[in-house]
Amino acid sequence: MKSYQVAVFGKWQNQEVLAYRFENEQGYQLRVMTYGATILEYVTPDQEGHFTNVVLGFDRFEDYVGNSPKYGASIGPVAGRIAGASFELNGQTYNLEKNNEHNCNHSGSTGWDSALFQVESVTDHGLTLYTERADGTGGFPGNLKVWVTYGLSEEGALEIAYRVETDQDTLVNPTNHSYFNLSGNFTQPIDDHVFQINHQGLYPIRSDGVPLQTIEKDSPLVNYLSQAMRLADLFQDSDPQIRLVEGLDHPFALAPNQEQAGFLYHQPSGRFLAFQSEAPTLVVYSANFVDESVHLDGKPMVQHNGLALEFQTVPDAIHSEEAEKVILRAGQIFTSKTRYHALVKTQKS
Repeated sequence: MKSYQVAVFGKWQNQEVLAYRFENEQGYQLRVMTYGATILEYVTPDQEGHFTNVVLGFDRFEDYVGNSPKYGASIGPVAGRIAGASFELNGQTYNLEKNNEHNCNHSGSTGWDSALFQVESVTDHGLTLYTERADGTGGFPGNLKVWVTYGLSEEGALEIAYRVETDQDTLVNPTNHSYFNLSGNFTQPIDDHVFQINHQGLYPIRSDGVPLQTIEKDSPLVNYLSQAMRLADLFQDSDPQIRLVEGLDHPFALAPNQEQAGFLYHQPSGRFLAFQSEAPTLVVYSANFVDESVHLDGKPMVQHNGLALEFQTVPDAIHSEEAEKVILRAGQIFTSKTRYHALVKTQKS
């Protein structure tokens, strides 16, 4: 590994926001900032040996404040939607911010994607970021201690690890919200990417995006994604779940201890992103909603310009039989690890 670099990326509430860059001997790079424990860049090679960043992001820090797509951010304490923006725990009702119709999405405006993390440790391989979250923030109980670790391996893999502690029973279900576009051209949609998931079924969603908590194991869409599907074909598919949101915004159930959860492949560049996680669910979001105030490379964002691969427990689990998977009891420790690895797949002559 080469020596890491650090630079001031911006200022937040009169404090410096730092950006750390890591690079291995092959030329892979990972860049992370302290605001929101956010991934800024994951630089990988194509089949011609050219390196480019493959995760969506901005050049200026100011664009990350109020970042509606949450490019690269660490999401917590609870990723995804909580129906009705409320939940019951130990006989008490907790009311949350309604920021997605009548639901709470990604923990609301006080989620830790808008927190300035401190650097607890840093080496040439990566860093650990730390923040504390006071009891009652966003309506959630418990004083939290949160660690997010990012690493770049010798092979070029991007590795993420979470650790959360609480002094009261609470909900914890974090994820990372990086959007991948393996072409490196964020002004273009990912129609020419091929996507595959080693899943055990899809959770259908309601019109407001909340999952039904029932797993659909057999449908054309479920079978297509098990085998691999060109995203242009998926976006045009007549499946009612695709038409509901004009793409994917769906959780997929994963097998325990899977070696690989799936892949994203861009044949023109040869980039092949393999991914795996300890999390039980992969939420896939294909950037269906267009916020015209968001500009990338000087142009307004286009629909389907990236694919967010969010490893977590199924959203709104607290209102289902999966509730215990998102309840962190006082004195317990939550941990989870996720790995993305952009390889090069050369075309056969």
